[in-house]
Amino acid sequence: MSVAEFPDSSMVEHSTVNRVVVSSSLTRGAICRICRTDVRLFLNSFSEVRWFRRLLQTERYEVFYLADILTVDQEKCVKCGICSKVCPSCIIEMQENGPVCINDRSCMSCGHCVSVCPTGALDNIRCPRAEMDPIPMPVLDSQTAYNFLRMRRSIRNFTDELVSEDKMRQLLDICRYAPTAANSQGLYYIVVSDRELIKKITDCVADWMQEEIDNNSPRARYFRKVLETYRSGTDIIGRNARQLVFALARRLNQTGISNCEQAWAYAELYAPTLGLGTTIMGFIQTCAQCDYEPLRELLEVPKKQVIVGTLLVGYPKYKYHALVDRQHLKVEFR
Repeated sequence: MSVAEFPDSSMVEHSTVNRVVVSSSLTRGAICRICRTDVRLFLNSFSEVRWFRRLLQTERYEVFYLADILTVDQEKCVKCGICSKVCPSCIIEMQENGPVCINDRSCMSCGHCVSVCPTGALDNIRCPRAEMDPIPMPVLDSQTAYNFLRMRRSIRNFTDELVSEDKMRQLLDICRYAPTAANSQGLYYIVVSDRELIKKITDCVADWMQEEIDNNSPRARYFRKVLETYRSGTDIIGRNARQLVFALARRLNQTGISNCEQAWAYAELYAPTLGLGTTIMGFIQTCAQCDYEPLRELLEVPKKQVIVGTLLVGYPKYKYHALVDRQHLKVEFR
């Protein structure tokens, strides 16, 4: 065995000391408890583990040797098995001494097992109990929640006041808690406040629409009317936006768009509590999701990332006074 068998990409760099986590399961990877990065070391025997530990200590690395991602307080555990029942990856088994993770690489770090434990006996290094908060309040009553959801409006008219960076961070922070496929998360945001750049973005989308028309796209008929309105001086594409938020995801993430849709839902519902209004910018978002290269260049999007959503954010210019009705419920029970 040689050092070359352990590529540099397997080693996690930190500002103070290099740390590497070695899993005692030998054939599994592990998570660095400092930065939560998957180290993915695969060792074939305990002798290799010992050899590697000596090597790293010689090179001034600090090694964490982990027995399991789960820690169980035997005095508190009542072996109810709830943690194993709620685990979405089905990797927790109840054994004689309580819950055991049988495949730590499949843990999606959702935190269900720790959060649901009625006695606080369970901990998970990928979602530590110390980083969790207690439930702060009871669930809203159904009528209050119903009215709150109905009050959401898509806002397209804004004042000239820019949303501060702190308030924008506050809005986007709630998006971290939106559900994502397999808890993949991984969204990255670009906030554009430069008016000249926003104008270039809307012009770029107009160019894309014209290309769609020229290529006889199924959307061509609709885009003709949109372009006619835009070129007459009405910004139907950008809605005279003062600030746009673009969501990016890794190109290999097949669920990036659906993850973004959930994030935007959280942002739109939370925005009014901050005095903000939002709307999803459909034309710009559709162009972006088509991976239109001129738009990518304008936003300097890295090659390994794609734009998965666009949100308009600002301070509403007008106030709405009534709850608008919608089509009647259509449901079939079988």
